[in-house]
Amino acid sequence: MRTSILALLLPACGWFSNPPAAPPAEPPKPAPVMRESHGTEQDLADTLAFFATRPQEETALVPGLGPVEGVGGRSAEVCGSCHQAIYEEWQVSTHRHAWNDPQFQKEITKSGNTWLCRNCHTPTLLQQPVWPVGLVDGDVEAPILVDNPGYDPELMDQGITCVACHVRDGQIHGPGLPDSTAPHPVQTDPQYRSAALCERCHQAEQTYPGKGFVCTFTTGKEWRASPQHEDGETCVTCHMPAVERPVAVGGPVREVRRHWFKGSGIPKFAGQAPPDDAPPGPGLALEPVVGEGILTLKVRNEGAGHMLPSGDVERWVQLDVRFVDGAGDAVGEPWQHRFGQVWEWWPEPRRKSDNRLAPKEERALEVVIPQGAQVAVVEASNHRMSAETASYHELGDYPRSVRTHRLEVPLSGP
Repeated sequence: MRTSILALLLPACGWFSNPPAAPPAEPPKPAPVMRESHGTEQDLADTLAFFATRPQEETALVPGLGPVEGVGGRSAEVCGSCHQAIYEEWQVSTHRHAWNDPQFQKEITKSGNTWLCRNCHTPTLLQQPVWPVGLVDGDVEAPILVDNPGYDPELMDQGITCVACHVRDGQIHGPGLPDSTAPHPVQTDPQYRSAALCERCHQAEQTYPGKGFVCTFTTGKEWRASPQHEDGETCVTCHMPAVERPVAVGGPVREVRRHWFKGSGIPKFAGQAPPDDAPPGPGLALEPVVGEGILTLKVRNEGAGHMLPSGDVERWVQLDVRFVDGAGDAVGEPWQHRFGQVWEWWPEPRRKSDNRLAPKEERALEVVIPQGAQVAVVEASNHRMSAETASYHELGDYPRSVRTHRLEVPLSGP
């Protein structure tokens, strides 16, 4: 069995278990245990007390169980009635599909540790049908759960929705804008101009001895070691680029932030993605140089303030080169190279290798030009998972990759 729990995203945390190859037979796995409710107030207190014993990425946000001051509801549609442009961007983002992502839906059925997954895929207690109040014998696959009387399935379906990031204790929080005339109070919070909110899920490392899964998302740590961090750039700089427009319908034009959260550019659903030219562009810079019998590919992690790729350890960046003659017919053998990690999942997860590109790192890769080749077709692409993994999860035509570069390189003069 192989499981990836916290994604994103996008994305968020990565929890992994056994690969498609079937491991030896195991004893029955532990299972969740339901506890009778002690009343909403006491159940909430017990949940918060439990969360206080867990690392941050294993805890849900608590936006308040009551109404949001000055707003008619909690759904993204309500927010979008005023914040239309932001709502439209969020609708095609990976955050929007953090819960209904087909891969995630396949994987969360395979273990009793679903309570861990939900804390980044549906990060508020309102979105969760049950709340954890403890563990049986400390086993994360045997949580003690209580029903959530305020469970909102519509809000759950929205994944990382507006209230997940912007509501705290029943009030809306944000970066703060001058001369705001919003119909609701806004608490100015410096976290929204930093990496703090993002790192809650995009910097999460936990191991579980004796279990076939780990949490190993290190994007935050990678960013903190980057030149971009030294220069004062944060996640917001690239993943929420600035744009001049009203923040709400009828408001003044001012500098605000996009809400596409494009990431690697691979959509969760075909046709539901930010525009191809939406920033940020590919992190990879690619320059082919033709020499005597050698094609040199100069590659550089130019645009990403973290390792390339980052996030889910199954991701990779791929280079492909094929050669053609003057008639366009294939010459020689195609060439391929991957940047990514290789993990072993059985009997326990461990990383075997890692050849990713660090921020601003440059490398030169040499490809022998075959006899008779006139043009080299060079492509680069981002990949989410292998065809074998997609088949194992019965994901059908689930989007697995996106091309970022295509170059036709003449190998000789006219």
